[in-house]
Amino acid sequence: MKAAFNIKVFFILLFLTFLASVFNFNIANALEPSGSVARNNPECTGNAGGVITQPGTTNCEVTPDSQKITWYRVEFCTSKPTGPTPSTTIDRSSCSTFYQNDTGSEVSIVQGFGTQIGVAADYTVVPYGTYTYGIITLGSTFKFTTSVTFNGNMSDGTNSTTTCVTKVSSLGTIYGYDGTRANTLAKKNLSCAAGATAAEITVGVNTLTMDGDNDCNHLLTFQGTTANVATYMLESDGTLVTGVIASGDDIDQIKNGETGCEGGVSNGVSLIQGIMALDLKITPDTTGIQIKYNNTRGISLTMTSTLNRMYQFDSAFFDFDLSAL
Repeated sequence: MKAAFNIKVFFILLFLTFLASVFNFNIANALEPSGSVARNNPECTGNAGGVITQPGTTNCEVTPDSQKITWYRVEFCTSKPTGPTPSTTIDRSSCSTFYQNDTGSEVSIVQGFGTQIGVAADYTVVPYGTYTYGIITLGSTFKFTTSVTFNGNMSDGTNSTTTCVTKVSSLGTIYGYDGTRANTLAKKNLSCAAGATAAEITVGVNTLTMDGDNDCNHLLTFQGTTANVATYMLESDGTLVTGVIASGDDIDQIKNGETGCEGGVSNGVSLIQGIMALDLKITPDTTGIQIKYNNTRGISLTMTSTLNRMYQFDSAFFDFDLSAL
């Protein structure tokens, strides 16, 4: 009989350090997504020093002051699981569930600090052994609070100062892809007014990336430093959104304007799921599982075609890795 590793009394810690793998936003309709990508945008110049060079009209990524993500499941697998489809969930036949909270556990991320996920009751016995793949399931909305200082004035369309902050939108959750970007002032989740104070905003992921025709990718492999992550955008039942194309030039996509690729809405996406390669050994000496997380480039500045005018704050890729203690 296989021995069991009871880790229910240990919490996963999120350590904000540099990682070995990338988890990002967008997924495909097969075991392997057909496409892959690193990051969508470059790092903002000056991010490490605290004062950002005016980005002109180029989107770029910075470190948020704080970030919140919602965890649903962490699973370890002894062989590669088959990814979800529009009619089936991921194949977990070779997997053991380590963490599960069906209502979700929101975790605050502040660079330099560790944060526990959930409570002891959310953790389950994991058998001893070597696990070669992990499955991570997160919520599709992310919360941020941040203030960004530039080396020159930045405009929000109404105000222009050297500092822009997160501001709650009148529409609540803002989705990264909103199609035509109409009603900019109503949708914006930032303020560049003098003396403005940063507030917590909610950003929803409704596509991983888009192509030149604004078709939406629902599956995609994100390239990491030592491992790649096959990423899937899922409905609440754990399946891909109905309508994701399975073959041809538009594989893994939904066409622009069709259900599942509309601007300013969730596109039916509730969860983001990633399959990542691991080399995780659980032995009698194992005392816990550590997640190393890096939000150095966790939030994106979305610019307009007008020089140094921001359109909105958006979520960016984030990095993490799993290891045994």
